[in-house]
Amino acid sequence: MGLPQLETCCFVFDLKTGNIIMGSLNALLSFTLFIMMIVVSATIEPIKYGFEEVRDFEKEAAVTGLYVMSIILVLMFLTKFCFDVIFIYGVITERPTIIRSYFFMWVVFFLLSMFTFFLNARHYDYGTICMEVFYISLNVYAILLSHSFYKQLNTREEV
Repeated sequence: MGLPQLETCCFVFDLKTGNIIMGSLNALLSFTLFIMMIVVSATIEPIKYGFEEVRDFEKEAAVTGLYVMSIILVLMFLTKFCFDVIFIYGVITERPTIIRSYFFMWVVFFLLSMFTFFLNARHYDYGTICMEVFYISLNVYAILLSHSFYKQLNTREEV
């Protein structure tokens, strides 16, 4: 069965232009989330040291876990940003191997991002939560879009 195949992006653009737009938008959002997670990590660290001074080990452990998850998300979003730039290059030059590799990386990153985010969502503020939910829904559409473009490139090469 497989994923649904899209013919256009947003009913207006062809798949190549749509993937360039979505790749650029994803790169911008990945960079934004990278910066947001740096800020979250920087604001959690002083709280962690405050609990160390008070010797509240339960709260210190919880905040330390949140701090570590924030650092992991920082590294994940930095990696995602680099892959987004490579994906844009792959779409412009119409290289199916880059697009296929990015598609698989995107699915893995999407699952990891959702897993780490929803584990710690209750600790984040509303702005971060809204940004992440928007980012997740955009990723679902972008995954479908990149898969459709990859399939289109493969059928074009076979003819």
